[in-house]
Amino acid sequence: MNYLRLALIIISTVIFSTLSILFTPLNFWKGIGTYWAYKGLGRTLLLICGIKLTIELKGDIEKDKEYIFVSNHLSYLDIPVLMVSLPKNIRFIYKKSLTNIPVFGWALYFGGYVPIDRKNARSAIGSLKKAVTRFKKSISILIFPEGTRSITGETAEFKKGIFMLAELAEVEIIPVSIIGTNLILRKDSFSIKPGKVKVIIEEPIKFEKDNRLLNKIRDVIVTNINVNR
Repeated sequence: MNYLRLALIIISTVIFSTLSILFTPLNFWKGIGTYWAYKGLGRTLLLICGIKLTIELKGDIEKDKEYIFVSNHLSYLDIPVLMVSLPKNIRFIYKKSLTNIPVFGWALYFGGYVPIDRKNARSAIGSLKKAVTRFKKSISILIFPEGTRSITGETAEFKKGIFMLAELAEVEIIPVSIIGTNLILRKDSFSIKPGKVKVIIEEPIKFEKDNRLLNKIRDVIVTNINVNR
């Protein structure tokens, strides 16, 4: 069954990535082509993996405003889960090397996702500036400030890129807590175990030029995780 799920995941990813590329001409209007493709892919992957998703929306997310969504990172499944959960047209910041993956990487590039080279500081800053342009196209940004998936399930310290992005964009930040994806697909495994996942979307937080902001956002995310474990 696990091999069947993995095969279906690959097939679905190729199909929806191809659709995303074909829908690229529709992106002139608020990135709507890619939006349709990733919503479809997210729902399909959740079905294949047997994920029962619960979404708790605590704050008021305005229709005509864009945000930076900041989430903890547990599993490869975080992205499809958030594709379905977040009530906005989003793009995420991803590792630049993923662009080299045939079809999937091309879909990321043409879909307006933002590649970042973590080993090159100047290039990384350029990527953050590129991300800011997405807000002007009615698109929100999703970022995993830990930089990688957690093996233990604990939330690591946040990198400062989110602080720079928020300062450049001058938009509000929404903390997002994911609970359970690491129990379905661990970082060190390709074995999928169907189960429950909960996503908690917090109230927007206004950007403050204060180094304590990162810890404030992380504390909100960690508190929600601990309460709902």
